Amino acid sequence: MKIIGYPDELIPRVATASLGTYRTRQECADLLAGMADAEKAFNSITWHKVMLLALTKPEPLDEDTIHVYESEVDNAIARVFRKMKMLNTLAAAASKDLGALAKANPKDAVAKKALAATKAVPGVTAKLVKALEDAIDKDHKDIKTRLAKDEAAHEKQRKAAAKAAQQTNGGQFVNPFEGKDIDDILKSSKLTLLLHAYAKTEQTDENVEFLSITRKGVDQRGALKLYNLFIDPNGAKSLNITGQQRTDFSNGIGNGAYVGVLKDIQTHIRIVVSGNTLTRAQALDEPALRKLGYK
Repeated sequence: MKIIGYPDELIPRVATASLGTYRTRQECADLLAGMADAEKAFNSITWHKVMLLALTKPEPLDEDTIHVYESEVDNAIARVFRKMKMLNTLAAAASKDLGALAKANPKDAVAKKALAATKAVPGVTAKLVKALEDAIDKDHKDIKTRLAKDEAAHEKQRKAAAKAAQQTNGGQFVNPFEGKDIDDILKSSKLTLLLHAYAKTEQTDENVEFLSITRKGVDQRGALKLYNLFIDPNGAKSLNITGQQRTDFSNGIGNGAYVGVLKDIQTHIRIVVSGNTLTRAQALDEPALRKLGYK
């Protein structure tokens, strides 16, 4: 909540000037006394307790901050609300008295000015009350939003901790490839990328990429692209396969016979990756895997 200024119209000194010579009439004197009481109540608000500066900081919003805020609202600000209600009652009594005077003396300018001042009080108090209520509503929304944000951050940390715990066994780092075969790894995009990163250090990344691309099969249009990239001996990522396999795959693209050849090539590359790249990747320690981008 930002600091809200107290209305000049409700300050006894200002109101006294508006009431003029009628300030000593009982109803007006009561109103002025009530204004002094209301101003005192307003000035008793400890603003730093309701400014919620904690919302501007990255640390989670603690329960003590919320408790202090709610306590100040329930006590100091609620007291101001009561004083505003009391002022409305006192202003109504003063307006009734001054109204009678103004009616009896139509040319009494002082009475008219005083009457206008007392009649304006409810509007001024209503404006102040609304400003405070709107500020409190906004604070409650901000608190709710922040608590939700803090809870989400906490949950994220909890999941990260749980994930980290799953990666360790008795405090020892567990290699993510451990106990998995190549098919298990290809089902996980994260592990596939990690294995691909390692294979790149061995200059065999084309094998992992090929298995990943062809895992769910390749249609006839994709077969031609696959040939140009992986099967053709001059392809950018040409595989280490036999010349016969290259020829059979090329000849089979037009009639669909490439499918059987593709399976043979996949089996061969899978054996190569499983027996070489994956085996070595399973032996990597934590620093090596972190260097490859493992999180």
